[in-house]
Amino acid sequence: MRPAIEPGDWLLVDPVVRGWPRRGSVVVFLEPGSGLVAIKSGGARPGDTVQNIPVTDPATGEHIRVSVRLPEDEAWLLGDDTARSIDSRRYGPVSLDRVIGRAWFRYAPVPRIGRLR
Repeated sequence: MRPAIEPGDWLLVDPVVRGWPRRGSVVVFLEPGSGLVAIKSGGARPGDTVQNIPVTDPATGEHIRVSVRLPEDEAWLLGDDTARSIDSRRYGPVSLDRVIGRAWFRYAPVPRIGRLR
């Protein structure tokens, strides 16, 4: 999530997410597969359609692009660095039960104190 969030930043996380955070909200969640705590931006809400997702056709090995409508219990989460980020483009939609909360404020280090944008 650089440069928005840097290593060593201390964040306040709101665990009470009524409904789903808005697109662009900073989301703290348990990453699928690894269970590590991760931070990404909300890219698509439950019920949204995510378009042009690159996938490999298992039958032919051909690279294709598909569109997917997210169910009401999943979201699409994206990192800021599209070239290097491991996010929903790699592991697919994230179940809402893996969401820990919404990060909204940085309280350390002192020079970086303020709301997350």
